[in-house]
Parts: sequence; C-alpha cells; structure tokens
Amino acid sequence: MGKIHLIRHGTTEANTAQMYYGSTDLPLSNEGVDIIANLTAAKAYPKADGAILYTTGLLRTEQTFFLIYGCREHHTVPELREYHFGDFEMKTHDQLMENEEYQAWINDTKGMTPCPEGESPHEFRSRICAGFSIILEKHKSQEYNDRNSILVCHGGVISVIMGLCFPHSEKNIFQWQPEPGRGYTIHIEGGEPISYDEI
Repeated sequence: MGKIHLIRHGTTEANTAQMYYGSTDLPLSNEGVDIIANLTAAKAYPKADGAILYTTGLLRTEQTFFLIYGCREHHTVPELREYHFGDFEMKTHDQLMENEEYQAWINDTKGMTPCPEGESPHEFRSRICAGFSIILEKHKSQEYNDRNSILVCHGGVISVIMGLCFPHSEKNIFQWQPEPGRGYTIHIEGGEPISYDEI
C-alpha cells in the first residue's frame, strides 16, 4: 500500500486579504513562512526519504517545499496549479460585486461559466483530474505501488482531488479545503484511493 500526501502551501498576502488569486505567482508572507517553519519543527509532515516529490512550480509551492524538505530534487506538475481567475485575479468579492461577468460566474451552479480571460470550474476540475492522474498512474505500476508521493500544491486543487477520490463523502469543495500548511494523506491500494487522514 502506498500513500499520496497533499500539502497546501503556506499563507500569502492575497490569502490574508481574501483575494481571488491562482495563476498570480506570489511568494509566502512572513506569516506563511512562520506557519510552515513551526509545523516542520513540530514534525507535522511526512518524511521525504524514498518518496516521489512534486510541486506545481509556482513560487509559493517551491518555498513551502524548501522550508519542509530543503534542496531535494523534485518534479513539477503545472497541470495542478491553482484556479486561473483571469480578470478577477487579485481582486476581492467586494471589489467585484457590481461586475456583471462576476455575477454570472458565481451564480452558475453548473460551473460552466469561465472567468473573463480565465477558466470555468468545469475546466479547472478537468485539468486537475488530468494532473492528478499523472501521479496516481505511477501508483498503479508494480514499481511504485508501495511507494509514497508528496505533492505541495494549492487549497482549491486539494479540494478537487479529495472530491474526485472520495465522491461519496458528504463534504463539499469548501469543506475539503485545508488550512495553509495542512492537507491530507490518501491511502492507495491497487492504484485506487481507499481512505485518508488529515495532515
């Protein structure tokens, strides 16, 4: 049995300001660095020895990875980057409230409406599904089925992955989202997710 560990990056200034941001390549805030450093000191994270290591390549995931694991070689999976909010990037709900395109986006319960110059929830989910398959497929092979993977990524990405892995859970996408620096360990058997623990 193998495990896939999903770790959300530390806090950024845009998190604190409650802005929509995904494709914007922000660094960790001082608070974000402290959160990750404290959790690392408390041995909250899985060990990297023998694991296959991943980030999404964005600065906040690279910084978080370095704070936890140091200068270790790792893969990047850009398909698992955060939601692309397009013209809504780096803006708050209050700033966008009078925007008709924003209203159309947040009121589309089917998730087919994209942000202007960005993506729709449906497109995001499809992208994350494709990106996570890159990691999951390794665990289906005899060579990797008892190894662990560690992915440092984003809150929205983790929410979608957990929803894909555990579709019968009563949690919605917002309830799946972990706090910065936290995440989940997915237990994999025969290449399929069977259970999870919180990090």
